[in-house]
Amino acid sequence: MRTRKGKPTSQRDRTTPSADSTEEQARQSLRYVDEMCYQRKKLSTFPVGRPLEEASGLQGKFNRLVERDRDQRLSLPVSATLSSPSLSHSDDCCEDVPALARVSVIGDVTLSEDALSLLDLGPSFSPVQSIGHGVTRKIVGSLQFVHDRLRHRASRKEQETGREHNTGTTLPPIPFPARWYNPQEPNMLVDTKFRLFTTSVFFSILTSYCKKPPISNLTPAQRRGLREIRELSAQGEIKISTSDKGGEFVIISRELDMAITKHHLEDETLYRASSAQEFARQYRHLNKVWVETAKAAGLNKATITRLKNDRPECPVLYVLIKTHKLSPAALTSKDPRDFKVRPIISVGGPTDRISWLLNVILSPLLKHVPAHLRTNMFLERLRAARVDNECATESFDVTSLYTNVSNEAALQAIFELLSENHTSLTLHGFIIRQVMMLLDECLKCAIFRWSGHYYRQIRGLAMGQRLAPTLAIAFMSKVEQPVLERNLFLYCRYIDDCCIVCSTQFELDTCFDLLNQQSPHIKFIREKPRDSWLPFLNVQVYTSKGECKTKWYRKPSSKNILVHSLSAHPRKTKKAILGNMFATAIKVRSDVQERANSIKLAQHIAHTNGYPEKEWTRKSGRLPRRRNLTADDNSKIAFCLPFISDEMSKKVRASLRKADLEDHVRVVDIPPANLNTQLVRNRLYDRLCVTPNCVICPFGKDWDCMVSGVVYLITCQSCGDQYIGETGRPLCIRIKEHLDGMAGSSMTTALGGHLAVFDTSCFIDFLEKGKHIEE
Repeated sequence: MRTRKGKPTSQRDRTTPSADSTEEQARQSLRYVDEMCYQRKKLSTFPVGRPLEEASGLQGKFNRLVERDRDQRLSLPVSATLSSPSLSHSDDCCEDVPALARVSVIGDVTLSEDALSLLDLGPSFSPVQSIGHGVTRKIVGSLQFVHDRLRHRASRKEQETGREHNTGTTLPPIPFPARWYNPQEPNMLVDTKFRLFTTSVFFSILTSYCKKPPISNLTPAQRRGLREIRELSAQGEIKISTSDKGGEFVIISRELDMAITKHHLEDETLYRASSAQEFARQYRHLNKVWVETAKAAGLNKATITRLKNDRPECPVLYVLIKTHKLSPAALTSKDPRDFKVRPIISVGGPTDRISWLLNVILSPLLKHVPAHLRTNMFLERLRAARVDNECATESFDVTSLYTNVSNEAALQAIFELLSENHTSLTLHGFIIRQVMMLLDECLKCAIFRWSGHYYRQIRGLAMGQRLAPTLAIAFMSKVEQPVLERNLFLYCRYIDDCCIVCSTQFELDTCFDLLNQQSPHIKFIREKPRDSWLPFLNVQVYTSKGECKTKWYRKPSSKNILVHSLSAHPRKTKKAILGNMFATAIKVRSDVQERANSIKLAQHIAHTNGYPEKEWTRKSGRLPRRRNLTADDNSKIAFCLPFISDEMSKKVRASLRKADLEDHVRVVDIPPANLNTQLVRNRLYDRLCVTPNCVICPFGKDWDCMVSGVVYLITCQSCGDQYIGETGRPLCIRIKEHLDGMAGSSMTTALGGHLAVFDTSCFIDFLEKGKHIEE
């Protein structure tokens, strides 16, 4: 069969660089890796104990011993560590860590012990991956990106000292793909160094690790559980999600999940019916306003085009079950009214790119909100506050803040902050009136889709919108203004959680009533100290008898799920996670006894996530040393390497040094797809393509023709000739261009010329998807 490499008809369809110096090596490497994977698969079909010429008996025996030891270590489900008397701690400090299951099964769903043992590992658990075709292609793509950036820097080194914009200011790196790609000119020095690095990666490192089959970090029972869960999900029986605050997996029947979402959408004070036509009118009007405003502000054409989304996806709604508010009896309920949910709107809508720029402009305003907390500011303010014998301390929480925010009041708060502090801000060429106009247009685009129906949110902010946190914080600054004028001992807030210390209980009650009078939809609830200890964020505060103490705190709703010790993450990542937890536990304590209690709580959490005692005993008595990334580290080009093992990553870094590229490139280990990525699907009830009997959507595929960033294959049914293309735009747009070329038999297009010569028909199939998930 003949194969013809498709040439995109325009530069904007070329989403990956064509590194000419590595293209042939990449092809050879892919063929070599395919051969090695085939040989390894061939060997794996023989019984383990059978003597083979390719594998020694000693190696097979060693692999069996390692497998047996691994199975013994994993035979106990993770949740058992929370309830087993021999494994759990009985210290008083662990009373705030209840022995709860790490999986929530809701309704009449029944799962086997195998499935539960897998889900116990947590959403962040990554099964190991082997070096197959998908991994190799990712490495080739990363190498091509590095090569392109190295050439770009070499060409700019002497010509340019800094990028200039028409606005006179520099925007941060834009996190959205460009519409076109310009290949860089060859550079002899860069190409030579890069060729040395590529040769070492493929023919010295990658090929050697292809011969080493990875040892699974899942037990046979857990692998059976993974197959069971995938089958139940594919059959449409269950929906897999994560909880609102606990962090654990939530398994619910799809029938009950749809009933819960329908019940939520029946709130006519929040939502009304909409249509696809209204959505199209909204985003077209937004794009028109954006282009006119950006041109008036002096932004360059490339930036304007990059931040305009001509074919946006309609956001979809999905809900997270608030499992921490469920009683044990409610877990088996089938009544949708028994469940409280947090509605989330997916990202990538028509306002996503413009909202990013507005966030860049508006985020610095938050430092001018007096009560807003950042990082460790709470401890600093608490220790500086006046505390006496008569003081009263409580925490206030806003009920459903985002959906109850008044958009008009939020816009007014932003306008006042901009007017007062515009001289200290970088507006990137915009004036205040233009910023407010774009902000207002973004808030008007509030249409989403669920189960094929369109809805519009008519009140509040949508969870998942980029601007929601900034606007909510600004809105709360207006609500709390009357309370701040009373000069309290302490008033501070993080989003919707407030901590207040007043001189008397009467003063505290007055503040509570005053806050509840500021907005018709904003309602505060209060929490009082228990045994003189008040939980706030991740700290417990003791303010009694003129004394102020703090200790680390974990909410009862949290299942304390960390990246499991057996997850296929780099060792440095696990050490950092464990070190950060112990650092937090040590920093928030106020005296020696509370330090000991906080450390014991951290040890208990580390133990329940599979970390052996030797790992957390080293971190218990001291703060971990931190290596902050320098400016040079941040400026280095990231080589994204699919993580196989720490040993392989170490060898790749050594190859960088040998090729004299360590000052320009840094290796970033990318763990395999975790269980959350593999199992959770939020767009279960909505397809991107809404065309009935669409001829472009490939038959039997999980995605559809509205996806972007894909490599596609068109095959002639008569002669078997093939066209391989790639596009960063929605696939349906690119295929429509092909179909138009075929209809007119245009000789300037590949398919039109083929049809004119052979007079045959073609059908479409996929080779690879841009965001493919390895299973």
